[in-house]
Amino acid sequence: MRSKYNCLMTVLLLTVLAYQGKAQMPDSVQTYLDTCLIVLKNNALYANRVNWKEKEAEVRAKAKTKAEAFEALKVVFESLGDMHAAFYHEDNSFRLDNAALVERYSDSLKAAWKRGPQIAPRMIDGFAYFVVPFMGAKGQKQIDWYANWLYDEVAKLHKQRPKGWMIDLRLNSGGNIRPMLAGLAPFFSEGVVSYYISKNGEASDEASFKNGDFLIDGQVQAIIKDKMVQLPAAKVAVLIGPGTASSGEITAAVFSKRTNTVLMGAPTAGLANATNGFVFNDNKTYFLISTARIADASKVCFPETIYPNSPIHGQESFQELMQDEIVKAAINWLRQ
Repeated sequence: MRSKYNCLMTVLLLTVLAYQGKAQMPDSVQTYLDTCLIVLKNNALYANRVNWKEKEAEVRAKAKTKAEAFEALKVVFESLGDMHAAFYHEDNSFRLDNAALVERYSDSLKAAWKRGPQIAPRMIDGFAYFVVPFMGAKGQKQIDWYANWLYDEVAKLHKQRPKGWMIDLRLNSGGNIRPMLAGLAPFFSEGVVSYYISKNGEASDEASFKNGDFLIDGQVQAIIKDKMVQLPAAKVAVLIGPGTASSGEITAAVFSKRTNTVLMGAPTAGLANATNGFVFNDNKTYFLISTARIADASKVCFPETIYPNSPIHGQESFQELMQDEIVKAAINWLRQ
């Protein structure tokens, strides 16, 4: 009898303790954590990397207040291993350290980035050269502006009758893909070029070219004011490297399926996927996470690191292009 009594008291004690532990967390904190975890679990491209039962328990044990939630949720981001992700909460921000990528940046690359986004068009030995820089366009007005900026420089170079083209994506750390591909539309034949593929294998965001425009799901993405002739057969060398990231990598991937084209340089940053943003908690919390892979017209996924057809292990020199080993190699290929 005493044994049963002791067991009953133990069960009651554990129940009370469990209730007290749960009661320590206010409903607002519970709801906040639930929302954060559901967003990540249901949308993150790399959700299958996480032991959710274990990590959810760890987060709830660490976060009894919203002030503690930021540090607690870092463990989930670390488990996701999403180098493309960012977590913002009020004045706090978190990204995974990507030291291996940063070590690949040359001094010339870092110096060029400091000068800000430039297209830097020029003719070199009868060949056209230009940079497609980072394009942080937000809203349709900015998308149109960036697209026309790039498109107009391509049109000016075309008037000089180049024998071939060098498109430099090595300084393109990402941004908005829409003005990039809209500005580069003259180089593509009509048709579908890519899709986004979710973690569940669902295809969306069909990207294509038609009538000299770049479209997603049949909708023109930027209004080009003064269109030029199309150049789908032009010989093109696309220059890539560790500074080529995100939308820059997607641009390289799309070019990799184009005829009469070669990718030259070094492997890209490894962020060739699609991201999405999630805002909640009265606009105080923002998740940017990878949500889809990029696939070609046949819905075959590209690797998240884009590799050159012709690897060039040489010095970059964005200030003195004739000393740049990748530019020299591109000119040699264009001459063939």
